[in-house]
Amino acid sequence: MPSSQTPPERPAPLACLQCRRTHLKCAGGSPTCARCLSRGLTCTYTPSRRGCRRSTKPQSPTSESVSSQALQHYQPTETSQWISASVSEAIAPIGAVSTSSNPALDARPTLSMLLGGATAQRDEQLRSWVDDEQLVNLYYLNFHSSHPILTPRHLYWKRNYPRFLKAVVEFVGSQFSPGIANEASREATERELEGGEQNTPEMVQARILYAISLVARNDLQKSQFVLSQAVDTALQLGMNRRDFAASHANNRPSEEESLRRTWYELYITDGCIAAFQRKPTFKTNSVSADVLLPCDDNIYDDEMYLHIPSSRADYESSLFADEEVTFSSFCYRIEAVRLLGRVLAITGAHGVHRDQVQSVDNALAAFLHHLPPSKSEPEIVNTYGELDELMFQTHMVLQYATILLHFPRGDLASPVPFSTVVPGGNGAKFLCPCTRQNVHSIKAIDASKALSMLAAFRVPVQRHSPFLIYPLALGAFVQLSVSAIHLRSSRRCLDQHYDRVKLILGVLKTLGRYWPFAGVVLRSLNKMALAVFQPSRNDLPSPTQQDDPMDSEIDPCSYASTTVGSQWLENFDIQDIQGLIGLDTDGFCL
Repeated sequence: MPSSQTPPERPAPLACLQCRRTHLKCAGGSPTCARCLSRGLTCTYTPSRRGCRRSTKPQSPTSESVSSQALQHYQPTETSQWISASVSEAIAPIGAVSTSSNPALDARPTLSMLLGGATAQRDEQLRSWVDDEQLVNLYYLNFHSSHPILTPRHLYWKRNYPRFLKAVVEFVGSQFSPGIANEASREATERELEGGEQNTPEMVQARILYAISLVARNDLQKSQFVLSQAVDTALQLGMNRRDFAASHANNRPSEEESLRRTWYELYITDGCIAAFQRKPTFKTNSVSADVLLPCDDNIYDDEMYLHIPSSRADYESSLFADEEVTFSSFCYRIEAVRLLGRVLAITGAHGVHRDQVQSVDNALAAFLHHLPPSKSEPEIVNTYGELDELMFQTHMVLQYATILLHFPRGDLASPVPFSTVVPGGNGAKFLCPCTRQNVHSIKAIDASKALSMLAAFRVPVQRHSPFLIYPLALGAFVQLSVSAIHLRSSRRCLDQHYDRVKLILGVLKTLGRYWPFAGVVLRSLNKMALAVFQPSRNDLPSPTQQDDPMDSEIDPCSYASTTVGSQWLENFDIQDIQGLIGLDTDGFCL
C-alpha cells in the first residue's frame, strides 16, 4: 500500500488531482507532492482560474459535440467527486482532451470510464491510469476472501498489476458502493480487457474475476464466454502444469502461490458455472493437471512459506493414513467441486444405474467424515467471529451437490404439475422409477437444512461469494416443496420450514443489494412462498392441533410424501425457478 507522510498542520492551499480524487490531504509539494512521489505517480495540479473572466469565445463544433456526447452518459458518483472541481471551472477542456498537451488533462482515464460515451480515439489517447483506492479497498474487504487469487492486500500496490486487471478489481469493488455508475464502469472494463495483453496470467486472473461478477449480475451467457476465454488462455500458457507457477514467479513466493491459486480458482469457477447451467461436464475437469495445492490464507497473507506445497497425490494418500493430516481450506474447496463434477456427470437427461448414484452419494458422505475437526461446519467460525470463507464455500458446494443428486430422484413433488406447466415437458419424467424415492427426498431435505444453517452464520453477508445465490435458492425450493406436504399435517414442522425459508430469503435480500441476480431469484421464490404459506384459512392446521403421537419416534420434517400439498405448484411457473437454480428435472436412475 502506498506509504504516507505526516500531513502538514494546515491544509495546502492547492491539492493535486490524485489526492483530491481519493479525498486525502495533499502536502502541496512542487513539482510533486510527497504522496505521489512515494507511489511513482504523475503529480498534476489544476491551474487556478481565480480572477479570470469567463471566456466568451464559442467552442468549436468538434469540441462541443464530444462534450455533449460524453455528458449524456455521465452520472455523478462518490468516485467521481474528484472530477467536479476541475469540471466546474471549465467544461471546455473535457471536450478538448484529445488535443490538449496539459498533463493534468491527460490523467483522466477514470473520467472516460465513468462517462462511457468516450470515443475509441479518446480512449487510445488517454493512456495514463489513476488508481481508485476506495474501490480497491472495497474489493479486498468484501470479495477477496471468497476468491483469493490476487496477492494479499498489503502487496497489491507493489505488484503493479496491468491496468486491465486493475479495472476489473475496481469494477468488482464498485458493486459494494451504491453511488457508482456500474453500467458505465462495466463497458469501460470490457474495453480494458479487449485492449489488454491477452496471453498473460494476469489476463486469466482478470477474466476469472470478471466472469464471477457477471454471473452475479445475471449475465450467465456472457460470463460463460469470458470464462471460456480464460480457460483457453490458461491452457495455452500451460498454467495446468506443476512447473508453471515457479517458472513465472521470478523467485517471488507470493506470486508463485497466486499463480497456483489462479489455476484452481479457474477450475472451481468453471465447475460452479457448469452446475448453474446444468451442464454434464466442464472443460477443466477433463484436463490433466498436476499443479501443487494452495496453502491456507493465513500463510498466504503473512508470507510464512515454511513447507513445500502438497500435491493432489498427497491429499489422496492421506485418506488412508493412520495419523490425521490437515490440508488447506482451499484444497478442500477444490475437492468439493470435484465431487460436484461427479454429480453433474449423472444428472443429465439419461438413465444411470443406481450403483452409480450410490457411489457418488458415498463419496459425498465420506468427504465429511474425513474432514479434520477444525474444518467441520461448526468450527468454520472462530471465537472472534471470523469466518473461514473458503470452508464455508466448501460446505455450501457439498450440500448443493447433494440436493442436485437426490432431489430429482425423490418424491417431493408430483409429476402432474410439471407436465402441465413446463413447455414440452409432457414426455419427461421428474421422478425416477425406483423404489427408494423417499430416501432420496430425505437426503435432499437434510442438505437443505444444512444450507439454512450455513446461512444462519452472523457474518457480513456481502462477503460471501455470489455463488452462494444458487445453493440458497435450491435449498429454499426444497423447503418450500416439503412445506406444501406438511401444510395440512403438522403445524410444528410447517413453522420450522417457514423459518428456514424466511432466513434464506432474508440472506438473498441482503445479497440483492450488491448482486442483481440475487434479487431476480428472490422475486421468484417470494411468489412460491406466498403460494405455499398463504393458502385459504380452512387449509391450515389449527394452532392448537397436536402432532400425531406416532411422530415422536419419526421426525415428520424428514419424511416426504406426495399424497397432499402438490396443488401449490399449479399456481407457479416452475420452469422459471428451475432455470435460475440449475435444477435438471430429467435425470433418473435405473
